[in-house]
Amino acid sequence: MNSFQLSRAGVYLVTVSAILVVLFTYYSFYRYNFYILLTVPIIFYAIVAFIKPDFIWYSIAFLTPLSINPADVDLGKLSLSLPTEPIFVFLILVFVSQLILKRELDKDVFRHPFSILIYFYLGWMFLTCFTSVDKIVSLKYFVSKLWFIVPAYFLTYYYFVDRKKIATFLTLFIVAMVIVCSYNLLHLMTYGFEDKPSQWTMQPFFKSHAVLGAVIAMCIPINLGMIYYNSGKALKQLGFLLILVILTTCLIYTYSRAAWISVIPSILMYFALKIRIPFKLLISVVILVLIGLLINIDSVIRSLETNKVASSDDLVENVESISNISSDASNLERINRWACAIDMWKARPLFGFGPGTYMTEYAPFQLSGNYTEISTNSGDVGNSHSEYLGPLSEQGLLGGLLFIAVMIFCIYYSFKVYYKAKERKDKILIISSGCALITYLTHGFLNNFLDMDKAAILFWALICVLVVYDLKQNKIINNIS
Repeated sequence: MNSFQLSRAGVYLVTVSAILVVLFTYYSFYRYNFYILLTVPIIFYAIVAFIKPDFIWYSIAFLTPLSINPADVDLGKLSLSLPTEPIFVFLILVFVSQLILKRELDKDVFRHPFSILIYFYLGWMFLTCFTSVDKIVSLKYFVSKLWFIVPAYFLTYYYFVDRKKIATFLTLFIVAMVIVCSYNLLHLMTYGFEDKPSQWTMQPFFKSHAVLGAVIAMCIPINLGMIYYNSGKALKQLGFLLILVILTTCLIYTYSRAAWISVIPSILMYFALKIRIPFKLLISVVILVLIGLLINIDSVIRSLETNKVASSDDLVENVESISNISSDASNLERINRWACAIDMWKARPLFGFGPGTYMTEYAPFQLSGNYTEISTNSGDVGNSHSEYLGPLSEQGLLGGLLFIAVMIFCIYYSFKVYYKAKERKDKILIISSGCALITYLTHGFLNNFLDMDKAAILFWALICVLVVYDLKQNKIINNIS
């Protein structure tokens, strides 16, 4: 693929151009001139793509956190992240054309076990679109998955073979996240950093505090990695330290308890990799812990029910309320949604109700005993609140198992490629990616955001990092043998 090395001037070009696109988007909404909003960026990107194709790919890293979905923030009925989702579609077309025109492209990525798992993941999702209770909704959901995964995983592979481009891509994403976090903190400050306003002060960039917290939690391990990656460059390290402070502060004031929890497994995974714990031993320990929890589930539940501390503006009380399943409305509603997902799966165990249909189909499965003060039948206030139970209810047993397989592959390849890596900077990028992924995979037990570009692009790009290094290491081994 025809690529170019993004210099410092190139980074500035990407940043300034992306900011101009964001400002143009705001102006178009202000003037209610949506035709210009759709046509001008397309023309702009088409021209730039012809001159410097890599610019478009780099720009999605910066634009994704800054994108706006009008339907999510009451700015219109258009349910499309702008300007990023049209760019994803454009990149898919570029990618397909490159595959057809340049047959010498490295095809190894398409044969990698993780890629094969993605084929099954997408293939089963596509099949269940035809058994769906709402085929149009399901097909739209499937297409949206395609335009996240193809650019962020398959196309990105051809860029990530260059280590410097991995660092640049992740840096651009983090810088954009700092802009969002700074905006959120300044906005929230006008409300005295209270809990309730924190749920929407990040708009229009992010739909809610929960998805903002999930993405920040992913960015923190990456940012820590960038500090060590730029060892010897004091100014850059100082910049990333400042970014770390902003990200951490914003994470705290999202009041997203799920995001707070997700950071803990990331820390544990870091130490597990550092002391070189075997992957098989880790999985064995996890399985034993899960079996122990299942055997003692009744006593665990009774213990949790004794907690009466509710979430509030007080950070200590917010932490204590994490295990409150007796009176905390948010926790109880999450349990309600999980129960609905399981009952939906029981009703249609093989194919589920169809991709993307949970929101419109779960209401009849709510039991009166599970109702909370925030329960609703209108399909809002979040989805199934689980990246694992959502596919189970929408795509049947195989759909749920396939995402569990994605989780296992993420952990396995994090360990595999880290232990085989020789160079210091490679190890930093791998451990940062693995720890960032584990934050989301943990968060996925409590929420599901991979149908949003904010989380999906970074998630699949980080998986691509692991696959790139695995293929590089395999080639070295084959050349030696």
